Amino acid sequence: MESMRIAFVVHKFPPDSLGGTEIYSWSLARALVAAGHEVHVFYPLSGLSPAEAHTQESKGDRPGIYLWRAPLPTTRLAEDPIRQFWHTFRDAAIESDYQEFLAHVQPHILHFQHVQGVSARLIELSGQMRQLSADGAREYSRSRPIPKLVTLHDYWYFCANSQLIRPDHSVCQEGPRMGWNCVDCGTARADLHWLRALRPLVALPFAYRNHYLRRMVSQVDLFLAPSEFLRQQYIRQGFPAERILTIENGLDDQRLMAPSERAPSERLELPPPAARPHFGFLGSLAWQKGVHILIDAFNQLPAQAALTIYGDDSTFPDYARQIKAAARHPHIRFHGPVDYQHVGAAIKQLDGLVVPSLWYENSPLVIQEAYGLQVPVIASRIGALAEKVQEGKTGWLFTPGDSQDLARVLHRLIDQPELLRSIRQNIKAAPSMQQHARQIAEIYSSLLR
Repeated sequence: MESMRIAFVVHKFPPDSLGGTEIYSWSLARALVAAGHEVHVFYPLSGLSPAEAHTQESKGDRPGIYLWRAPLPTTRLAEDPIRQFWHTFRDAAIESDYQEFLAHVQPHILHFQHVQGVSARLIELSGQMRQLSADGAREYSRSRPIPKLVTLHDYWYFCANSQLIRPDHSVCQEGPRMGWNCVDCGTARADLHWLRALRPLVALPFAYRNHYLRRMVSQVDLFLAPSEFLRQQYIRQGFPAERILTIENGLDDQRLMAPSERAPSERLELPPPAARPHFGFLGSLAWQKGVHILIDAFNQLPAQAALTIYGDDSTFPDYARQIKAAARHPHIRFHGPVDYQHVGAAIKQLDGLVVPSLWYENSPLVIQEAYGLQVPVIASRIGALAEKVQEGKTGWLFTPGDSQDLARVLHRLIDQPELLRSIRQNIKAAPSMQQHARQIAEIYSSLLR
């Protein structure tokens, strides 16, 4: 396969941010570079000087990846709700910087990982190449269209909060309904509840946003969805089924290295669990992740089991205090966040990973990581979790939001720990990131052909 010059567009990138989309983009970029391709990453970042922006080769653990960082004004976080809403999907300054990026890089392929907080118009601008003439004057010219892919990491292209969660913590099953349902979410987030009395007028900007995004992504050649559930949600909203391909995300198995395989400075020594079986949660300490359901369930269990919660308690401090205060079981331990390099060490110590989510998860990276270490998963039966966890084969499912049902499943595993041991032989790891990168590169090549 010939070497390709690939451009990624993403809303954030490591080390500045370490969310699931960012880690996936970073891992895929590294694997593509290792396979002989050239990868340029375009993303916005605040607090940059002109000398720090634009293209430079990343060093350290990201060699061969070129970064083009579009400067964001430091005033962005202090904007009023209307400007904040607008800048979630349009930003003229970023659009201008992006055209320079295209002219400089001249990519063969454009892969949009996420454009929330960047600008959706970048998808349209991808057909307009800004080139420099011999005397250095800038001019526009239209070139052969560049193939464009979008990876669907969440529901953002039709849901402004990207998670299909309503302010009352229920799942938004109907979708935006021409922006009508979006009013509740938008006014709650901006703390402008009184605007709901003007619902028809307030719905208009949300309807415009969704219509605009639909027009932008109509120019996309192929969408990639990491779960069939996510694909079906987009099809329900009118996105073209024939252009959405379900493809499992790859797993960066280097993150799962055992402590003994790492350099002494990179090793994480964890205290042994107070009891066995040892269950764990890794993720955001946010209510939609259902950690309070897990705490409530574990409070109902006997003392011959342990639970470790890994997560940052500073993002939603009120919620973190709430769940810590609710923990009455003697062997519930709050560890705090675990560095992405040490996720493998944390999971390897578990007999079972619990994913008690209350929202439509589409493809949690932590489930892949657990399977990569042959650790069974106990998950709520919602969204793509029922697709990712096979009942009795790779783990167990329970009713979402039902702490008694989760306690029933966990109690059974405490009484019959051999179930946890025997199920491990059924668990197969997800494709490695190297295998996944080969699949993605084949897709790129087919689009170029």
